[in-house]
Parts: sequence; C-alpha cells; structure tokens
Amino acid sequence: MLHTNRPILQIPKSKLEIIHNVISVCLIILTFAYVVWAWSNLPERFPTHFDLTGKPNGWGGKGSLIFLPILSLVIYAGLTWLRRIPHQFNYLKEITPANAQEQYVIAIKMISWLKVLILLLFGYIEWMIVHSASGQDPSLGLLPVFLLALFGIIAFYIVKSVRKA
Repeated sequence: MLHTNRPILQIPKSKLEIIHNVISVCLIILTFAYVVWAWSNLPERFPTHFDLTGKPNGWGGKGSLIFLPILSLVIYAGLTWLRRIPHQFNYLKEITPANAQEQYVIAIKMISWLKVLILLLFGYIEWMIVHSASGQDPSLGLLPVFLLALFGIIAFYIVKSVRKA
C-alpha cells in the first residue's frame, strides 16, 4: 500500500548511522576475507547447518561458504536503500506532518542497528561453520545473545515509536 499522504522528508545521516555503515562494510569485508583465508584448510564436505542442540543437520562443500557473505552484502544494500524511503514504512500510529520527522528518525535508527546486528550475526554463523569444518565442536555460543539483541532492538524502537506518536 502506498502512503501518498505522508510527508517525504530528507533525513540526514546521523553520526551513529555513519559509524554503523563503517562497521557494516568492515564486517562484510572481514567475512569475505575470513572465507578466503580459511578456504584452503577446509575439507571438501562439512556441516553447514545445525539444529538447536548444535548437532549438524545439513552438509555442504566449500562453495556453500559464499552464501552468507553474499547475503550479507545484499542485506546491507537493501537496508541502506530502504533507509531512503521511511515514508513507505508501516507504522503503528498514523504519520502526520507533525510527527513524521520524529517517527522517520526512530525507524531509520532501528534499521541502522538491525543492519549491524544482522551482519554481526551472519559473520558469527560463518565463523561457527568454518570452526566446525575445522574439526571443532559446534555450539550455540553467542547465537542466543545475537537473537535477543535483534528482538530487543525491534521491541525497543517499537515502544519508542508508539510513545512518541
């Protein structure tokens, strides 16, 4: 649904967003570099997916390691582009000329945080896969922390948006 009655505002990037973008680009580069660095030491077939207890339930080859870094790049590009159109987002409250600026900034900050956390999560998952492929025992490790942080950020900004409306 197009929200044609909402104000279209140009929201300048905050310092936090700039820092998040730098961190995000670094995470993407590091994830690609890690795959390149680990590539020659990996077996041809290794676990690439794990159940909730950490037991492998999916197997793949070296080529499967490219998926998460490429997905990270796509998510980074998509969320960076999405930031440009906050007037098209779904909000829990009606967006008016009086509250648009504040609501858009809240939504953009949430996207900025989510971008960094998703890329951190994907980098961590990639590390876990390589770690497992190298013969180490996989474990959930920090995965629950990342998931709690993701849902926590979403909840925090939803509450903030509803209270500011």
